[in-house]
Amino acid sequence: MKRILSVILCLLALVSCAPALAEGAKIEANWLPGEVKEFFSDSAYFGCAIGENGACLVDNTPGGTYLFAVTQKQGHNVLYGFEQKNGRFNYWLRTDSALPQGEGFFNLRKISGSLQMLNDDALNMDSTLSVLFTRADYEEQGDTSLYFTVNQYGQFKLRLLCYDSLWREARFTDDSIAYYSEGEYLGTAYGTVERNLRYFSLGAFPRTLKEARQKLTQAPAIPSGELTAQKIKFTGGQKFPVYSGPGAEYERAANGKASVSTNDWIQVFGSEKGYIMIQYAISASQMRIGYIDSKALPKNAAVSELQLARADAEITASTFLTDDPLNSQTRTRALSAGQKVKWLSTMGSWVYVEVSGSGQPIRGFVPGSAVSREQPSVTYAGSFRNSVYSAQASVSVLRGVAAEISVTVDGPDAWKEAGADKITGYQVYANNVPLAALSQANLDLTTSSWRTVFTLSASVPNGATLLGLCPVHAQSGQQADEMIVIRIGSSAK
Repeated sequence: MKRILSVILCLLALVSCAPALAEGAKIEANWLPGEVKEFFSDSAYFGCAIGENGACLVDNTPGGTYLFAVTQKQGHNVLYGFEQKNGRFNYWLRTDSALPQGEGFFNLRKISGSLQMLNDDALNMDSTLSVLFTRADYEEQGDTSLYFTVNQYGQFKLRLLCYDSLWREARFTDDSIAYYSEGEYLGTAYGTVERNLRYFSLGAFPRTLKEARQKLTQAPAIPSGELTAQKIKFTGGQKFPVYSGPGAEYERAANGKASVSTNDWIQVFGSEKGYIMIQYAISASQMRIGYIDSKALPKNAAVSELQLARADAEITASTFLTDDPLNSQTRTRALSAGQKVKWLSTMGSWVYVEVSGSGQPIRGFVPGSAVSREQPSVTYAGSFRNSVYSAQASVSVLRGVAAEISVTVDGPDAWKEAGADKITGYQVYANNVPLAALSQANLDLTTSSWRTVFTLSASVPNGATLLGLCPVHAQSGQQADEMIVIRIGSSAK
């Protein structure tokens, strides 16, 4: 008997030591479909509660049918979304950043039709998820209410936020927030706003008009030049490292921590070596141009290859490099006169360059007045012929200003005689303004005729479009009717 009693006591001890089966969330919204209840029955939701009004169905919308539920556990509130496919609700969304946090009570419901505001405005709220939160410490915090309207793509976007006991309102579009207090319009702040339920952060919401105007930014207009950009909407909720050039070997700003959030506007200039050149906002007063991996692009985004010159250039005066030419012009590096750079492109009065040498290569913008591009020479030609002689002229223009000019003249045998009225040189004119004279390079007396070549290295004034080469004869002087006229700055020959 004692032995049997001992066995029973041991068995009872083992049972008492066995772990209890974990339970899922406590669900007061008993109407939830079986598959949703099953989802929350997982032990991961032990200690969570879904209140009687903490769930709702948003059905028959342009984007489909959805179900939402809020779990609460020790002041931590999480919104879950389920999408109906083939008659069954499947897990679709989880966010806690879009909800007020703390102890309180949630009331979720679907809104159809108009919503009457304090100033008697009627806002169309068809297919809208309404989330009302009443804090346990109501006297201190009051109610908060959020309204997310679904579109045909199944995106729930914040349309209206009422806070501070619902006396203050913020009305949202993709590019603005309008503020109201007790029905009175306070003003609108303009800038890109992330209001997609999946990525919206209530904690990041600017609660005042002043704060919004300090925080929100808009994509700038790109000034005329070789670089152009398009605004592309990226998938929200992501961050990517930003480099000054197309690759991780290029310098990375912000002490090696520069990154871009896809929750704000992003302009894309083009692609290069698997990276895309972008511009984005760091703050309301600063932007940055850099590169991110092209894999960050949303599907079906069409981005063309960057067309960059990659020409040799030289810094002509002490200046600076910046990755924000259109706003703060924050200096990323000092550049010295005589420093060699690569000329890549232009944007307004700025030149886009690459600097290499010591350390990592870096790209950025310099004032156009502080850099000179080494351009290839362009050759132009002209000629003159009469019954006495013929002349062939060649003008090679380098960097648009320096010219190498030569004229080869074939004259008669009589010009070999002393006292002949032969050509002794050429006077050069630029837009009818006299420059220097061409000197004789060589006289070839071995041929049957008189031949000589006249040459000159000259500096052509900016804006000059015509060069006149006027022959100077030994006896009769300049002969304007024999002038060779060459148009420069258009097409090379």
